[in-house]
This record gives sequence, structure tokens and C-alpha cells, in this order.
Amino acid sequence: MMAKTSAIIEAFVLIIICAVSIFGNITLFVIFTRRKILRTIANGFLLNLAFADLLVSMLNMPITVVTIVEQRWIFGDRACKFLGFTTMLSFVSSVMSLAMIAINRYFYVVQWISYPAIFTPRRSVLFVGIVWLMCVLLSIPPLFGWAEYRYIPGKSYCFVSWSSDVYYMYFMLTACFFGPLSVVFVSYFKILKFTRKAKRRLSRHSENINYQEGTETAQENAIPVNRRRRRTLFNMTQDEVKITNTLLIVVAVFLACWTPFAITMFIDVYSPFSLPRSVDIGTLLLGYANSMCNPLVYGIRNQAFRREMVRLYARCVSKYLRSGRVSDEARASVHRNTTQAPEVAGVPRVKTSSKEADTSKSNFDFQDTENTQIA
Repeated sequence: MMAKTSAIIEAFVLIIICAVSIFGNITLFVIFTRRKILRTIANGFLLNLAFADLLVSMLNMPITVVTIVEQRWIFGDRACKFLGFTTMLSFVSSVMSLAMIAINRYFYVVQWISYPAIFTPRRSVLFVGIVWLMCVLLSIPPLFGWAEYRYIPGKSYCFVSWSSDVYYMYFMLTACFFGPLSVVFVSYFKILKFTRKAKRRLSRHSENINYQEGTETAQENAIPVNRRRRRTLFNMTQDEVKITNTLLIVVAVFLACWTPFAITMFIDVYSPFSLPRSVDIGTLLLGYANSMCNPLVYGIRNQAFRREMVRLYARCVSKYLRSGRVSDEARASVHRNTTQAPEVAGVPRVKTSSKEADTSKSNFDFQDTENTQIA
């Protein structure tokens, strides 16, 4: 009885995580694609991360829910290997996407002069393709004998059995966890160092340069350059730093969600005792929860995203209410027509004069016009 109750609680929590993740990431896609101003290269990399979250939310989480309820694997060995591969693929692609976002941010802030030449739309698509190719190559070895994808009872899903090949575990930790996260930390460290130095430089410019004084030559030549430089620093130290901090929060949330899962990898391999079920499944649910966190972070931190989200849902609610009103009016019109006295067998229709008919028709037309205006 206790096991069944625990299974129901675990499945219920995972269903909530799955629903919020699908809803939030699809909303992210809709908002970023329907608004031209949000269709930037940086947001394209964010959508790549959202796609990885959608992959695990729409494919792996529902299967895990079924497995938790059934308390066993019921989909066969091939499905287990395939879902183990997709789980690994989504995890690796999330880490690689975070590294790609950090590199893009580094060039946008620190190497801003060369950024337009490096991150063109065509090259950005190529970078995304390279990221996914690397993810596939890193996730595919267990399908060919290096380690093994199998059902993990403690976590109720199919994944790599790290004990089947410890060297693959160390390889993946280096290539897919510590490696990309090192790139992330170095990139954001340089960004923060650069922005702090730029902020001090901006403060000196504000104190020492008076744009309202000087000769006409200085006003015509030097001031536009200084103003342009000042405007660049101003935008970078306020709007851009806030975006950078938001991306740092995304990285911190990723670490908070997936680090306990990585720790259980070592315990499963080296500990002679198996972990309690609550710890095992708890670390998996925490890792899955990362897929729903990114849209929440964007909604809290990004005012433009929050405004577009409110506008999108307000429009959806308005369309729903409008369609309901039209349906009610259609039903009322049908009811009005059916209640009029039709010509029934044996009952002659009452004839009206042409003048009365015209008056009735004009009244009917006027009523329809009023209904259209109200709708």
C-alpha cells in the first residue's frame, strides 16, 4: 500500500513537471517566433535549449510516468535503448547549448566588434548543427558496446548503466559536464570582468567629459565619437548586464538540478549499498524539473518576454470568449428560426402582404446588423 501511494505521488509530481515544461517551452517558441523583434541570434540559441527541454518533456517524461505507475518496464528492450539514448541526448544537448549561449554572449559583450562577422544567421545555424552532431556522437557509444543502455529500477527509466563501463562514465563527465561548464564559467567570468571595467570607464567619462563645452571642431569631430562610445557602454552596463545575469541564473539552476543526479552516478558505481528509492527518484525528478525552470526564469527576469506572454494569453482568451459568443448567437438564431410557424402538412401557411413582408425583412436585417456590431 505504501509503495502504491509513493508511486502515485511520484507520478503526480512528474505529470506537473511535464505539463509545465511543455506549456512553458512551447510558449517560448511561439513568442520568439511570432515577434520579429525577438527573432535574434541569441534567442535562437535559447530556443535550441528549449527544444532539448521539449525533447525530454514530450518523449521521456510520459514514459517515466507510465513506468512509475506500473513499477516495471513494459515497453521492450529496443524501446529501452532508444529512450535511454534520447535521455542522454537531451541531457548532453542542454549542457552543450548552455556552453554555446555563453560563447555567443562572450562575443556579443566582449568581442562586440567582431560579433556581427562571426555570428551571422547562416553560421549560427551551422553552429547549432555542429552542437547536435556532437551530442549524437557522444550519446551513441552505448548502442555499439561501450557501456549499455538498460532499465534502472531505482529511477524507473532507461539510461546508461554506469557500472557496465566506468571509463565511459568518466569520459562523459569530462566531455559533457565539466568540459562545457568550464567553458561557461570562463566565458561569464570574462564578461563580468569586462563589464566591471567598462562601468568604471563610463564613470570616468561622465566625470571628465563635458559634452556641452568645447570648440566647434570638438563638437563636430570628437563628441560624436565619444557619445557613440558612451552609448555603447551605457547599453552594455545596464540592459546587457541584466541579460547576462539572467543567463547566469539559468546556469545556476541547471547545476542545482543536475548535480545531485551526477553525484548518485558515483554512488551507484562505487557504493556497495543501493540508494533509497526516495533519493534515487528524487534526483531524477529534480533533473527533469530543470526543463520547466528556464521559461519561468525568462518570465520573471525578462520584461519583454513577460509582456509578450501576457499579450499572447490575453489574445487566446479573447478569441475563446469571442468564439463562445458567436456559438451562442448561432444557437439563438437556429432556435429563432425553428420557433417560427413552418408550413406543416394540412396546415396552410398564413400569407402576408408584400408591405408587411418588406417591413419584417427590414426589421430582420436591422437586427442582424446589431448582432454583428456587438460581436
